[in-house]
Amino acid sequence: MKVRISENTQRMLMLLKLDARRLFERIKYRAPEYMYDFSLKRSRDHFPEIFTNRYDSVSIKDLLLCGQEVLAGLDQFYTKVDEMRWYLNHTQDMPNRVEDKIHAHIRELEKFYETLNLYIDVEMGLIAESSSATEADETDN
Repeated sequence: MKVRISENTQRMLMLLKLDARRLFERIKYRAPEYMYDFSLKRSRDHFPEIFTNRYDSVSIKDLLLCGQEVLAGLDQFYTKVDEMRWYLNHTQDMPNRVEDKIHAHIRELEKFYETLNLYIDVEMGLIAESSSATEADETDN
């Protein structure tokens, strides 16, 4: 039986979920524009706007409100985001190669995003834990 989580925990989980959603949407759906700017101008000035997120400023104390699965999901998702940010800010690859790599990163990031959402939804009690194990297994395959 799942223990009811506190209102502070619910709020933290919702903030993290919304932050991850907005970040993922910017990375995925604005890719054509930021890649065009990068290719045309070879400028990296617009990347901070794409990769800005609240997770970077969340305290350890606040993260203690989250369960282990959520913490693992957050780590996977934001580690991939950081890997993409680092690559875009430091690569010397040609634009076509950069675009191919970014699309591959986005596909991988989407899996991490879906998994993170699943973990948060389970912790918030929005979906049953037994069905989440089945969905996580399907996501891995």
